[in-house]
Amino acid sequence: MSNLLVTIGAPICTLVIVIFGWRLFAQRRIPVPPGPKGYPIIGNLLDMPKEQEWLVFRDMIYVSVLGQHFLVVSSVKIAADLLEKRSAIYSGRMRFIFGGELCNYNRGIALKEGTSHREARKCAHRGLNSTAVKQWQWLQEEEAHKTLRKLVQCPAEFAKQFRSNAASSIMKIAYGYELERDDDPWLHTANQVMEEFSEGCSPGRWMVDGLPFLKHVPAWIPGAGFQNTALICKDRIDHMFSDPFNLVKERMAVGTVIPSMTAQLLERNKESTDEELIKNALGSLYGGGVDTTPSALTSFVKAMLLYPDVQKSAKEELDRVVGQERLPVFADRSKLPYMNALIKEVLRWATIVPLGVPHRLIKDDVYNGYSIPKDTIVLTNIWRMTRDTSTYGPDVDSFRPERFLGPNPAPQGFSTSNTREFGSPLFGFGRRVCPGEHLAEASLFITCSNILAAMDISPVMGDDGMPLLPDMEYSSGVIVHPTPFKCNIRPRSPNAAELINRGRPTLSH
Repeated sequence: MSNLLVTIGAPICTLVIVIFGWRLFAQRRIPVPPGPKGYPIIGNLLDMPKEQEWLVFRDMIYVSVLGQHFLVVSSVKIAADLLEKRSAIYSGRMRFIFGGELCNYNRGIALKEGTSHREARKCAHRGLNSTAVKQWQWLQEEEAHKTLRKLVQCPAEFAKQFRSNAASSIMKIAYGYELERDDDPWLHTANQVMEEFSEGCSPGRWMVDGLPFLKHVPAWIPGAGFQNTALICKDRIDHMFSDPFNLVKERMAVGTVIPSMTAQLLERNKESTDEELIKNALGSLYGGGVDTTPSALTSFVKAMLLYPDVQKSAKEELDRVVGQERLPVFADRSKLPYMNALIKEVLRWATIVPLGVPHRLIKDDVYNGYSIPKDTIVLTNIWRMTRDTSTYGPDVDSFRPERFLGPNPAPQGFSTSNTREFGSPLFGFGRRVCPGEHLAEASLFITCSNILAAMDISPVMGDDGMPLLPDMEYSSGVIVHPTPFKCNIRPRSPNAAELINRGRPTLSH
């Protein structure tokens, strides 16, 4: 009997070993995606661009830096195939030692993963889905009108006014808190946090991200000054997340609460609500919107300076649909196709987050004949995607809203049979899509349409009598901003000035 088992078992074991060995050998033979040849240990560290890296990468490039593998995807199709269709294994997050762990930015939705990420997204979705955000349209209309008044008072500080507008709108929606002045301490804290976040989570910026053991080095050791920097950042983000949240709780306790998303979420499940979950979800909304929306609005002004014919066309549509006796409201949106196309073009032309939110692959994968190892970080080159000539035409560097109009409009993003319809690649892919996209697009529409309905945007004239037009330079970082430029922003007519001064009826409320 034992001889029989040996006789039968030996060939089976041999077959299993051969099959397993062949699969292992075959897997090793599958090449990784194309990329520059690196050096021992440091990999492609010397090949990585120091700034505006999104200008360098193309279609799909695989690089390695200090042992960490990166796949930079510049194709919408590849991004959809990996991050949408295979989202179950491509939704891990990149480990940021400095920003995520030392500065504690991991508490935000963008840097969470697994169960905590799903719960945080679910919490945010309750208040930020396309239906829920409509309850705040009246407030966004008020904030847009407030922005007009500030632009009349201080037109040269338009970028500052946009940041103030975004912060004020988000603070009211998230916490029911009114920003009384532009130097409000909470606004100052949020501005600092977002600058630090963009710097702290830039891939390759901090040596400790590539050499994790450095996180244990005491701050007094020469070269470890990043530890003290991280402590300051950690304290600041804690104040940004906790202070307004605690204010809502205090108001609820004494019966003076003002309607807000925080109050709604706390009230909905008084006994079972995870307060830390709500605090982090709303803090993420506050932190993200206070930086991205102002960048888009500043790029909108730049586009109106560089493309006056677009400004003229938008004004003609607004005058035809809305008239000049009131300002635009959300009820007008469905009748303003050119204005809606203009917003889409702002998001395409001025990519705010050029390399998107990093995704981490949680298991080995094979795509189009290429092997992608587990723990590879996938970066989506959104800047390159929005300049795909096969999708948007040969004039991708021009600002032309018409590309989204007509019988065959360019897609603003993409859709497949098993993915949602995207508003724009700007808002991300898969399970790491920005939860505030509906609120952000609504804010852009109402603010831009009010500005064009009531104001003229024109260039400053130089000493030689020629217009001083802005360049196309942007800052570096996770979230980018146009470099500073000057322009004239003034009421387009006495009637428009009167509209701004006296206020206007709120038709959506």
